[in-house]
Amino acid sequence: MFKQDMTVSLEEKIVRMERIFQAPLKLVWEVWTNPLHIEKWWGPKGFTNPTVEFDFKVGGSYRIVMRSPDGVDYPVVGKFLEITPYESFVMTDLVDEHPDEWVKEVQKMAGVTGDRSMLNSKLRVLFEETNGKTKVILLTEFMNNQIRDGFANSGMKEGWSQSFEKLESEALPKTNELIIEKKLSHPIDLVFSAFADQLNINSWWGPNGFTTTTESRDFRVGGKWIYTMKGPDGKIYPNLVEYKVIKDFEYIEYLHGSGDSTKDDNFLVKIWFTSINKNQTIIKMNMIFPNAEIRDTVVSFGAIEGAHQTISRLNQYLN
Repeated sequence: MFKQDMTVSLEEKIVRMERIFQAPLKLVWEVWTNPLHIEKWWGPKGFTNPTVEFDFKVGGSYRIVMRSPDGVDYPVVGKFLEITPYESFVMTDLVDEHPDEWVKEVQKMAGVTGDRSMLNSKLRVLFEETNGKTKVILLTEFMNNQIRDGFANSGMKEGWSQSFEKLESEALPKTNELIIEKKLSHPIDLVFSAFADQLNINSWWGPNGFTTTTESRDFRVGGKWIYTMKGPDGKIYPNLVEYKVIKDFEYIEYLHGSGDSTKDDNFLVKIWFTSINKNQTIIKMNMIFPNAEIRDTVVSFGAIEGAHQTISRLNQYLN
C-alpha cells in the first residue's frame, strides 16, 4: 500500500508543506475544489465540516466551519485571489470568526499581542503530477517570521497531516474508481425523472459541444440504451448502456461500454440521488473500471470535466 508522509520546512514568512498522493492530478484537484468532497476531509481527525461554502472563482468567497469533537466551531473564511486550473490557486485564510481562546493561544505561542487580524495568512496550493502521482505543495504566508513560528509550533503540521490522511482515505476513490458529486438546484423527483425520460434525455446528455442521438432505449432492469455521441470535431462515439438496478428516485446502476464485442471496454456506473431539501438534490456518480490504468486514462481524456458538464447541462435543462 502506498504511504507518504508530509514534509515541512520554513521559508521567509512561509510554512511550506508537501505531500504526494497516489492519484492523477485531475482527481486530486477535484477533491480540493469540490465542496462536496472538501467536507469529507478538511480538518484534523475527529473534526467535521457542517458548513462548506466554496465559490471557486477568482474573487469568489469561501467559508468552512470546522467543528471539533467537543462541539467547538472554527470557521475559516477568505477569498480566491488566483486560479490556474490544474496547476495552482491562491486564497486568503482569515481567522475573523475563530474563538477568542484559540486566538489568545496562538498569539501566546507566537509571543505577540494585538488585533486578531495579524494571524491572517495567504495560502498558495500547487499541484505537480509525475508518473500518475500528484504532489501537493502548500505555501502559507504570514505577516512575519514570528507569527509563522507561532503557527508552526501550535499543531499546524499535525492538523494538515491528519487532513491529508483523511483526503486520501475518505475523499479519493479507489484506484480503479472515479467519483463525481454535484449539487443541483432542483427537487429529486425532477432530477430522477430526467434520467428516466425516454424522449428528452438527448437534450442534455453528454459534455459541452457533444450531441446525443438515441437509437433505442428501454429504461428498466435488463433494458438497454443504444446511442451515439457526436463530438465537436464530428467524431462519432457509439455507446451501449445495460441497466442492472433501478430504484425510483434513489439509485440507478448500469454497465456502460461501446457495444463493440471485440473491445473489452465496459465499466460499471452507480448513481445515487439524495434530496437535501425540496429544491436541491445531490447526484453521486461512481464509475468502476477494470483497473487503475484504464481509470487514469479516462481521467486524462477529460472524464471528470465531461461528467460535471453533463450534470450542469441537466441542471440547465431542468430550468
